[in-house]
Amino acid sequence: MQKRSAATANQKKRRVVVTGMGAVTPVGNSMDRTWNGIIEGVVNAAKVKAFDGGTFPTTFAYEVSDFKLRTDLLKKNEENALNRAALFGVNAVAEALEQAGIMRSQGSAAPSDFDKKRAAVCLGIGMASPEPEWFAKRYIPNQFRDEDLRRHLKYLPFLFSGIAARLMGARGGTTTIHTACASSGQSVGEAYEMVAYGDADIVLTGGVDSMINPFYFAGFSLLGALSRRNDDPKTASRSFDADRDGFVLGEGACMLVFEEYEHAKKRGAKIIGEICGYGITESAYRITDLHPEGIGPTEAMQMAIDDAGISPTKVAYVNAHGTSTHLNDKIEALAVSKVFPKERCDVHVSSTKPMTGHMISAAGAIEFAVALMALKYQVLPPTINVHTADAQCDVKLTPSVATPKKMEYALSNSVGFGGSNTALVCRRADAGSEQPAIERGK
Repeated sequence: MQKRSAATANQKKRRVVVTGMGAVTPVGNSMDRTWNGIIEGVVNAAKVKAFDGGTFPTTFAYEVSDFKLRTDLLKKNEENALNRAALFGVNAVAEALEQAGIMRSQGSAAPSDFDKKRAAVCLGIGMASPEPEWFAKRYIPNQFRDEDLRRHLKYLPFLFSGIAARLMGARGGTTTIHTACASSGQSVGEAYEMVAYGDADIVLTGGVDSMINPFYFAGFSLLGALSRRNDDPKTASRSFDADRDGFVLGEGACMLVFEEYEHAKKRGAKIIGEICGYGITESAYRITDLHPEGIGPTEAMQMAIDDAGISPTKVAYVNAHGTSTHLNDKIEALAVSKVFPKERCDVHVSSTKPMTGHMISAAGAIEFAVALMALKYQVLPPTINVHTADAQCDVKLTPSVATPKKMEYALSNSVGFGGSNTALVCRRADAGSEQPAIERGK
């Protein structure tokens, strides 16, 4: 793929830093709580509560709990027009904007210290679920008359992007991306390029998704993609384990604020880390399967490393897509071993999906955020639920507990149905300075 950087070879890339992050996940309803839960190996997979899933082949998932919507941020009727995933997104947006100093903790806009026409939104957003029972009970008996259109608005993925732009005050345009499990990985990468090549000075990016409903449970069950360990949900998601049998659905949202380096310094924003490389490819092979030689993910990782201008030997940690399906883990591990050969590279690999579940369109964003946090706190996230490492997955997994490690660069992978692949390289802020090895969030 000829990336934008090739077309602008004579244009110097601007540095892109991260100044805000927010999250709502099954591990915790903030970025700090999510990070703490991940490094502690917390698993909240349990029997589904959102609907009666007792008759489904898979009866469990990772659900967000104890969620309290920031209703003070929404205008009249907006709450009723947003689906479950978008509601998670509202809180994640607020947390990210508050950390970046763009929104006050009370929800009001901070003093305008940036050009709103140079601010944009780029989000990966999942598909809202249809409601067949409601359709049958409401529409058919009423001959398709409905005076309240808000329920229909829930299915429009771009609606949330507009609300996020309003909360930020961004007038530089919105982009809504859906490439399945690679959606927010792609949105993060595209946001990075918008800032790096001068289209914007500040971009709100990330993803939202929730597929924990009968419609999508049925679809994934027909595909045979979900784990069926109904008797042991907490160990069902076991990426790179020899006995893995499928992924486990999660849900949630993750948001990040990207800024041009000098722009962030001028605002006095605190820099969390830096994004410095992006690769995107299409496997063009099958709808659900990766190419057996791992061509797409391999090319995406190499492209991201080249974009960052570094050697593979500089990367210390890879947050793998690692779904816990047989083919994904095997082929992704092959791709990692090609890009980071063991004889030259000392790269630790883990998947954090055993803690968060597979958050689908939000997966890329939360996993990139985890890679940033790993660099910030100089900690390798643990590999959990691996009882017997698969010999066909020839990668160096992180230890079973969070482990201090000096790191400057990390990489995060996303792989989506349909063949989309993204890779993102991040760099530690103020690399070289000493920080606590393991530091709990607030």
